[in-house]
Amino acid sequence: MIRIPVFPVGQQEYEGCSVSVNQRKVKPYCARVSAMPFNRAWPGHQRPLEQTETAGFLSFEADEQVEVSVSFPVAPSHVIVRPLSRGVSAQIEGENVTFTLPGCGQYTVEADGHHHALHIFVNPIRETDGLRTTYRFAGGEHHIGSIELTDNDTVYIDSGAVVYGSFYAICAENIRILGHGIIDGSREERGDDTSLLACDYEKPIPRDSQGIRAFMHAHRVLRGNLRFYRCKNVHVEGVVCRDSASFSIIAAGCENVTFDNVKCIGMWRYNSDGIDLFNCSNVSVKNCFLRNFDDCMVIKGICGWDDACNRNITVERCVLWCDWGRALEIGAETNAPAFYHILFSDCDVIHGSTIQLDIQHHNRAEIHHVTFENIRVEYTQYQQSDLHQQTEEQEYRSTGQQPVLLNVALYDMGLFAKDGLHGCVHDVVFKNIYVLTDAPMPMPCSIFRGLDEAHGVRNIRIEGLYFNGERLESHEAANFVIGEFAQNVQLI
Repeated sequence: MIRIPVFPVGQQEYEGCSVSVNQRKVKPYCARVSAMPFNRAWPGHQRPLEQTETAGFLSFEADEQVEVSVSFPVAPSHVIVRPLSRGVSAQIEGENVTFTLPGCGQYTVEADGHHHALHIFVNPIRETDGLRTTYRFAGGEHHIGSIELTDNDTVYIDSGAVVYGSFYAICAENIRILGHGIIDGSREERGDDTSLLACDYEKPIPRDSQGIRAFMHAHRVLRGNLRFYRCKNVHVEGVVCRDSASFSIIAAGCENVTFDNVKCIGMWRYNSDGIDLFNCSNVSVKNCFLRNFDDCMVIKGICGWDDACNRNITVERCVLWCDWGRALEIGAETNAPAFYHILFSDCDVIHGSTIQLDIQHHNRAEIHHVTFENIRVEYTQYQQSDLHQQTEEQEYRSTGQQPVLLNVALYDMGLFAKDGLHGCVHDVVFKNIYVLTDAPMPMPCSIFRGLDEAHGVRNIRIEGLYFNGERLESHEAANFVIGEFAQNVQLI
């Protein structure tokens, strides 16, 4: 069975290709994405459109294989369907491309490089008979502003619904946001008088809902797509988040949270991260697709929330496309007593920017017992090197430099806190990391470094590192860069 929703009246259709699913013509949605990894500190205005491009996406339900036909305006010479681990092969006949998707998951279709890609989200079929909801949004467009959710609220966004606005909850329990519709943040504007996130260098963020609400109002904190502050038992499943003015999804000081089959697309504005966890515990992120202009999946320790650890967090079976920054990351903010029992597993990084798998430690936490396992990282000949924009007049020029593969490092840059304290990193495992490249390309480098004897990196185990199917057995072959205060970095 395949369920394809009605395309909402008023939505912009992507015109870069035409698509049929099981011989049925389907209109792709349009999303604005980054065209180049060209970033800068907030300059007082939003990112110029000439640094962006349009892309398309489909989102529908299926419980079987899906036959897809894509027709391009010009015949492509090469088409690839990612992630490569799904084993999808495309057949090209002039302008027409056909392929079979094996089932549920998130895929990209890229013709002659990664620009103007088509994203296909195949969702499991969901039955809603008997589902009790607080808010339900049927197919079509809805303009909600920002809705605060309270205890036991359930939101359902139907396939074919586009909800302009955001949802948030403060000190609430048992929150559910479900459905395969779109939450669109494009109506929110960022300015010099707004705050990117809720952060306080001087004192803790209030623990009560009234105090948090007053803080958000006083600092004009941006709402993005979804925000959860000091909440318990949160479940978000199936939705597409599009075009956020800041981090797309934030859970801060939360416990018992699940993000399942959430998709981020259309993230082109400055600091439009994917899923950011601030000082949270007992979190599951699974089956998600994150394409973001800034870090995709990030675990942070933020001043104001930093009396709590980040612990018992699992990120699994996700597909990531990082248009700037890091794909799977701990950091850069690391204000917490500790980060521990964190697992990244069975993920595909299909495009990267600065670093693919990263522990970027700037602050005081002890970071330990972190595992990255069964991760597939794809490198492409079309890679654009990331670049910091220094002036309004500067133009982007790519060197084609490839992203760093693994990074475990401490920094002394004075960022993200005022206490000047530093922590350490120990007992980190990278297990079965697979690097897949276009030929011929060299093995990307990995970096391990500390600050000093007291604030170093130690006991890092790389158990199975593969380059285009070949297991690497030496630091030289793996292209490791090991600093003075990185001890016991083992490749086995």
